Amino acid sequence: MKNLSESNSLSPLDIEPFLAACARSSNDAIIGKTIDGTVVFWNEASERLYGYKAAEILGCGIAILFPPDRPFELSNLLARVQKGETVRNFHTERLRKDGSTVAVSITVSPVIDADGAMIEMSSVAHDLTLQNRQIADLREAHRQAAETLSTLETLHGSAPVGLGFVDRDFRLVHINEMLAGFDGSTVEEMVGRTVAESAPEIWLEVEPHFRHVLKHDEPVLNIEVAGEVDSDPGRQHHWLASYYPVHVNAEVIGVGVVVIDITERRQAEEFRSVVMNNMAEGLVTVDVQGRLTSMNDAATKMLGWTEDELRGRKLRDVILTHGKCGESTKEGDRELLTVRSAGQHVHLYDHSYLCKNGSVLSVDVSASPLFIGTSVEGAVVVFRDITGEKAERLRVTHELAALTWVGRIRDALDENRFVLFSQPIVPLRGGQPSEELLIRMVGRNAELISPDAFLGVAEKYGLIGEIDQWVVKQAVRLAATGRHVGVNLSAESIGTLDLLALIEHEVQRAGVDPSNLVFEITETALMRDIEKGHAFARGVVDLGCSIALDDFGTGFGTFTHVKKLAVKYLKIDIEFVRGLVGSSANQHVVKAIVNLAQGFGCETVAEGVEDAETLKLLEDFGVDFAQGFYLGRPCPL
Repeated sequence: MKNLSESNSLSPLDIEPFLAACARSSNDAIIGKTIDGTVVFWNEASERLYGYKAAEILGCGIAILFPPDRPFELSNLLARVQKGETVRNFHTERLRKDGSTVAVSITVSPVIDADGAMIEMSSVAHDLTLQNRQIADLREAHRQAAETLSTLETLHGSAPVGLGFVDRDFRLVHINEMLAGFDGSTVEEMVGRTVAESAPEIWLEVEPHFRHVLKHDEPVLNIEVAGEVDSDPGRQHHWLASYYPVHVNAEVIGVGVVVIDITERRQAEEFRSVVMNNMAEGLVTVDVQGRLTSMNDAATKMLGWTEDELRGRKLRDVILTHGKCGESTKEGDRELLTVRSAGQHVHLYDHSYLCKNGSVLSVDVSASPLFIGTSVEGAVVVFRDITGEKAERLRVTHELAALTWVGRIRDALDENRFVLFSQPIVPLRGGQPSEELLIRMVGRNAELISPDAFLGVAEKYGLIGEIDQWVVKQAVRLAATGRHVGVNLSAESIGTLDLLALIEHEVQRAGVDPSNLVFEITETALMRDIEKGHAFARGVVDLGCSIALDDFGTGFGTFTHVKKLAVKYLKIDIEFVRGLVGSSANQHVVKAIVNLAQGFGCETVAEGVEDAETLKLLEDFGVDFAQGFYLGRPCPL
């Protein structure tokens, strides 16, 4: 009977088929070649790797697998192997049947016969795709780790507690000033040292917690630690610490540490009383149910509530703002609930609190859990008034937007991209039909831009004068054709002598009948500089043109201007015309303006007529002219 070793051994005749079977079933591509590079063996892994079936490549030159950008690689490999050298782990690329390339690690060896002569060559190719992907994944993991650490650094710098990140070797990678200060050290002194080196007196106590987090991937929360520190020898300090696993791609790369010094807790009440009432920020504390337990003087000043009024009441029922339908937004309450239930620090920027007088206060809020021993018994909420900051940001935003418009207006002037629209002014009592000219800007993409978007900026930054001059020139040309046109002028323009001189020059040059020109001025424009405004109005009338007082009825000195100036038209403000049918007050105002105009020998123009009922009332009241969408929308000239 054969023994086990004899029964399992292979005879010399069985060796070759056995080796061939091993080569065929290998996961690596195994190729046999003649000494000139002709393929004579091709296993299944080669088919998978390169895409060629054995029948397609046997008898072909191995050069078919070499990318064209590697012209000398084949000759170099053949030369080295023909000398008897084995080329090991040569990293390169090979060409697949579909034209793509694949990264491989190749070992090429000579095949020696029994007489020591090289008869063939064999090569083993290992696909590096997976390995390269793993390397790329590892790099991505490192990148994500760097981003995570960057985020931690930001958090470290602003958190009101001690924060640190410890790697798997228990070395301090990141630490904030708060945590470093617990030991009287600086961040620079602590980073790079192990926890054992930084705090040898407590390392044996905290080491199990670090190991538990790394081993079980779960946090260890609210562990009280005691020990001495070098900066305060002989005195026992106490801290409350929590340890959290830090992940990158589901792998725990270290431990995050959150530490609160509770050494001075016995003196907390006295300290709280002094600090709270000298803080510029508002501070309130709430219990686990969200009910207020205390508040400082700053909070009282900002909110209008006293501590006695709010003690025992839930913040969400009193301070949180309410929506349009009266419902509580609850956002702040959800965040405070997170603080109270999970023991997490939260920050809310541009949040809103409701004051006792009903006004809404914009605040920046920070909330931290309030620990009693090792359990969360409520939250500390600190907030500050950011109303001024918001107003300043809004001002800067508007200023930047205005500066952008300055450039756009300047370009439009230089490139002649302003156009005029015309809206008809219809006579109601047999007067002369006329039209009001309205300016529009044409954008770079041929879009029309309304005057509300750019005229205010043009006035503020000194461009309105050029715009008004351009409008005047266009109006004079139209008036020269016999059309009766009205032009709006800004307060900035009528305060200068240049515009009056330009009007006179253009009227004389075009030979236009000046009675065809009406210049509309608001009372606000006249009030800017009464002396210059009156001088301009008198000069226009002396030329034979007419003055219309726009937005009539909204100013305090209206009667004075009508009395002192030769105003021909009073344009009733749109505020009194819209809703005229349903408002007896508006009807009284319009009737009064008509009576006043008739007494001063003026004619009236009603703006904003949008329906037949309004038009009929205006006719009944004796209004002379009307304009509005019902009678005609502004259209390009």
